[in-house]
Amino acid sequence: MKKEGVEKFLGDWERGIVPFSFNYNGVGFKELVKSWKTLESSERDAGGYKLKTISYSCPDTNLTLVCELKVFKEFPAIEWVLYFENKGKGDTPIIEDIQALDIKIERPGEGEFVLHRSNGSTCTANDFIPIDQLLAPNTRLDIAPNGGRSSDGNMPFFNLEWKDAGLVIAVGWSGQWQASFWRDAGTGLQVRAGMQKTHLKLRPGERIRTPRMLLVFWEGNDRMLGNNILRRLLLAHYVPKHNGRPIFPPVGLSSWFAYNTGNDVTEKNQIEFIKAIHPLGVEMYWLDAGWFEGGWPNGVGNWFPKKNAFPNGLKPLGDLCRELGMKFIVWFEPERVNSESQIQKEHPDWVLHSEGKSWDPFCKTDGLFNLGNPEAREWLTDHISNMIKESGINVYRHDFNIDPLRFWIAADEEDRQGITEIKYIEGFYKFWDDLLERNPNIFIDNCASGGRRIDLETISRSIPLWHSDTQCCGYAVPEQDQAQNAGLGFWVPLHTGGVWNSDPYRWRSAATSGASLCTLDALKPKNFPETEFKKAMAELNQLRPLFLGDYYPLFDINVNDTCWCGYQFDRQDLGEGFALIFRRKNSPYPCAEIKLRGLKPAAKYEMRFKDTGKKKTGTGREFSKMSITIPKAPWSVLITYKRK
Repeated sequence: MKKEGVEKFLGDWERGIVPFSFNYNGVGFKELVKSWKTLESSERDAGGYKLKTISYSCPDTNLTLVCELKVFKEFPAIEWVLYFENKGKGDTPIIEDIQALDIKIERPGEGEFVLHRSNGSTCTANDFIPIDQLLAPNTRLDIAPNGGRSSDGNMPFFNLEWKDAGLVIAVGWSGQWQASFWRDAGTGLQVRAGMQKTHLKLRPGERIRTPRMLLVFWEGNDRMLGNNILRRLLLAHYVPKHNGRPIFPPVGLSSWFAYNTGNDVTEKNQIEFIKAIHPLGVEMYWLDAGWFEGGWPNGVGNWFPKKNAFPNGLKPLGDLCRELGMKFIVWFEPERVNSESQIQKEHPDWVLHSEGKSWDPFCKTDGLFNLGNPEAREWLTDHISNMIKESGINVYRHDFNIDPLRFWIAADEEDRQGITEIKYIEGFYKFWDDLLERNPNIFIDNCASGGRRIDLETISRSIPLWHSDTQCCGYAVPEQDQAQNAGLGFWVPLHTGGVWNSDPYRWRSAATSGASLCTLDALKPKNFPETEFKKAMAELNQLRPLFLGDYYPLFDINVNDTCWCGYQFDRQDLGEGFALIFRRKNSPYPCAEIKLRGLKPAAKYEMRFKDTGKKKTGTGREFSKMSITIPKAPWSVLITYKRK
């Protein structure tokens, strides 16, 4: 992969053209950098990347700025995060408008800038739908999430394309970020990203960090080059791993829907449930909300099992799962605190409050557990880590059903705007990192009302197993499931969502390299299609390794039920892949053309059509354009291929 973009970027930095900005005491850093001292610049080899440290210091106030920079060896990519520290004896002047990314891009005279991005999740039909925007001269585009969760409404990932080149940008901040794209009248584009609001002074000894920025440079005339370099980079250096390999989402079965949204779960009926689902080949038993005192939704803040329902705690469930070779996932929502909960009553100083009303009627009286309070965070870490160990929990499920931004703003002083959010997000990362350090064999499921906290930092520590709450509706909506999987494929290599059925069309619409099952019939063997389910499981296991490949959408991505949908995953290293194609229920078209990508033109491939059993051999050139017939709707076609 060419790395000219990285080399030019680093060269500009060495010449004093820094890729970030802020104002200090009313003066911009791009002007101040000439007078600040460069304290040190170090570099060391860290395996797959070189880690550089560049430090600056204000000679008048002893404010230091440290940049930790990763330069990847095998990828045209660079990542950095900034740290501000007050090493003086008094408060600093105001630091404001901190932009962890602030760069000017000049394109060639031809063509125009196009920004490729995606919706985030809002529990609507348009969750994760891709957006392609032309950035016209003299325009400005500001993009931010809703309410303080990083992918609520907008995803913090971008692919900026211009003639024969482009730049992928990933923002690592699990709070209220903002990205801005300012076009001038000529060929220039200013790109900025950081927290949406910073206007603060630092107290003596205080240290804060910024959002993490990742840039991936690419060359060519196809924006998917950039997206697939990003996917490969994330799989190599970011996603959670066990024994050096990415963790696939398990096939889990939740009891939540079958037991009154979790409020009727008991030790007895959950042991029966586990025993019933084990013969089906399910990999993970899923205990969702409701097991704690007070139940769902108002028991949050009582992180203790109901004494009457679970007299022995959750350990008997974990013990049985271990005995049967299944994983055990348990739901927590530690950041939302009900006004009648134990935490609120015993430690009100650990809880942030706001006069604003919640978007969710379930959460009107709830507070926000302050992860920026070290005492509170340490208690929570100890408590949940102990539960993980004592109960035999394999997957820690972290939900977050409240907008935090209004709480952060309410807690800030006039000259400390943004500080509560910064401390909170730092505490959030510390909480997850400590859980993983103390329990190295677990992984974290990142929910947040279904897919509303997906960013570079969270996908480095977790996997979204329930990527949209649209799947809480009690039945499958295949058009939405297809679009969500297709939209997330651009940015997030590992994820899955709710799967309500095991027939091929609806299963393939929702499942990925894992599946979060919601069936109500697992305890009713006569109603449960066991044979069909086991076929679906066998198919998922066959495809699993291929989901780690390059991704290509085969059609425009939408939820229109008159259209076709489909996508391809291609493992260049293995010479194999698959294409999954859907004819939706009201599509009048029995035939469509697809263009398979990544095939070597002269190489021979064997194609297998899963549903008919047919095989076909030909060259990559012959298979690069194919006509697919699906005579009835709704229906799907699965094609696998392997280089001979």
